Amino acid sequence: MPRRIFVKIFFGFVILVIIFSAGVYFFAKPILLSVTQKELHKVFKESSVQGIKVTLDFAEFQNIKIREKRFDVDIKKARVYYDLRSILNKKINKAEAIDVDLNFDKDDIKIKAKVSLQLDMAAKSIDYIKLNVSSCKTNLFEIEGLILSASQGQDTVEFYIKGINYNNLKVADVMGKGELKGKFLRISPLLVSFLGGNVKGEFNITLDQDMYYNLSLDTQGMEIRRFVDDMKFNEKFDMTGRLGGAFYLSGKGQDIKDIKGDFNTDAPGGVFIIKDKTFLENAAKQSNQSLDKLVESFKNYNYNNGIIKLFMESGNIGLDLKLDGSAGKRNLIVILHDFKKEKE
Repeated sequence: MPRRIFVKIFFGFVILVIIFSAGVYFFAKPILLSVTQKELHKVFKESSVQGIKVTLDFAEFQNIKIREKRFDVDIKKARVYYDLRSILNKKINKAEAIDVDLNFDKDDIKIKAKVSLQLDMAAKSIDYIKLNVSSCKTNLFEIEGLILSASQGQDTVEFYIKGINYNNLKVADVMGKGELKGKFLRISPLLVSFLGGNVKGEFNITLDQDMYYNLSLDTQGMEIRRFVDDMKFNEKFDMTGRLGGAFYLSGKGQDIKDIKGDFNTDAPGGVFIIKDKTFLENAAKQSNQSLDKLVESFKNYNYNNGIIKLFMESGNIGLDLKLDGSAGKRNLIVILHDFKKEKE
């Protein structure tokens, strides 16, 4: 083939590619935008797509808004990646959503969150996910400032939670690494700041309909006074000092099945004072002690060391205290709160 003819064919091909690209850009955009809006309206009546960008590699939909009774969704960018082979097979390679604001309000669950993720459609897997939950409120707990990130090729999921409020107990600076195998998620190590002390442990959960879970923790330097204040027991009794030990919790869904704890107080001990008469009467009954003796024993009791056991029995959570001080030993069982327990 003469060189001149080859050059003409080459430049002719280049011009065709330019014309095709221009045609895709100027003509496919409004058609694709119109089709997208119609399809989106079929699923969500209150929805809109404000912009679109088309290249030879991907189509980008911009400023997608979905308004429903239970939730609002704003998507800054949504991309669909393709190539010639995937187009011929009527398939897409990857799908990506960038800066998705998910405001959810249903029954007793309220969530404000932002997420970005990319899906590998062929492999049916997640390439990466970045989740930022500013707040999550239910009738049982409240989570503030959850940040989670994971990507393909990594064995772990990393996360951080600014704060958790469960039944008046406040937990801060929760961080850890999670490993997901099938439906089983294991978080270890799990690091927590709780009651002014340091906590390290492990959390396991099945990500299915049952949601069985268990939590094991080793604690150090927790302030007893903060526990009394958070649980609003300060009108009934007061206790100072620090403690550490082991804690275990297991359950299913929203039901707590078992709670166990074995703690030892730190030197130099502290003070334990019982203020409420009704509380004293109940404590006397549970400990098989006379009320007068119990009142006298806990007027202003200073202890040097103590053993505290946390237990759950018949849906109730309680403390078994064994204290030792210069005024002698004190044994006391205190019921703290009622918890829901799974019905057998």
